[in-house]
Amino acid sequence: MVTTLGSGESGGSVYIMDTSGAIDFPAVSPNADGRLERVASFDRTVWTADCNSDGTQVVLGTNNGAALLNLETGALSWLHRCKSDILSQQFVHSGNVVLCGLRNGSIVPIDVRQRHSSLSSSLTSPITTGPTVPMLSARHNARGRNQAKSSRVIRMSSAVCSLVALSSDEHYFLGSSMDGLIKLFDLRLIRKGAIQYYAGHVNSHTHLPLVVDPSETLLMSGGEDCTVRIWSIKTGEQIYAHSVPDGLFTALCWPESGHGLNGFSSLFDVNHSWGAWMGSRDGLFYMHGT
Repeated sequence: MVTTLGSGESGGSVYIMDTSGAIDFPAVSPNADGRLERVASFDRTVWTADCNSDGTQVVLGTNNGAALLNLETGALSWLHRCKSDILSQQFVHSGNVVLCGLRNGSIVPIDVRQRHSSLSSSLTSPITTGPTVPMLSARHNARGRNQAKSSRVIRMSSAVCSLVALSSDEHYFLGSSMDGLIKLFDLRLIRKGAIQYYAGHVNSHTHLPLVVDPSETLLMSGGEDCTVRIWSIKTGEQIYAHSVPDGLFTALCWPESGHGLNGFSSLFDVNHSWGAWMGSRDGLFYMHGT
């Protein structure tokens, strides 16, 4: 799944990419050689999105709330309305709850199984290049009884730019804020705040990505201090740090153990204790341990 932010009078869009085979990105092709299909376009900014594990629902983070798009029926509904941009989202493993990270520092967990207010228009098919889908204003039905509400709002000290839910126990999730703080939370212990902290990053205004290894024992991040760090998720101990001059990484990916592209054994991690992909404006890089 790929989303575009939108610019000027044009809103954001959601695309589905077919990754079943080798992907070639010819410079002259705007749709990645026919593999990229638009699902829907909207009349507002789309900051972020996430898809559930079975690929049937997409949650969208916009400039005035979170919406849920059913890819099978094309139905669109509001999950949460707010005056702050939603910059990060993450479904928990079961797909029953979505975490929404806001620019104002709030993290809102929302149960998607609850009834939600439908939008005035829906898509005609799951995959369409039809007209832009209008979304109701943030004021519309703002106090409606179908609006998702949460009394379990979590507060961070700055804009929440990345969220990662652990699949081993969906009560636990990691969150990062633009001021460089990274924390571990337990949804059952929200009132107690974070249960673990990961110190070291220097950050002020850029996206702070998070990624965990397949065993969910290690956490990696890279901030605007151009340093990649790895911590133990359980203890919070920093176990690795490496400075990369001018390396401002905005995307990180820890491959599944023993698998590379297209499901084949990866040549990159055969002889290394760990390895991860990192993306920046300068390109795609692979960093590994000994």
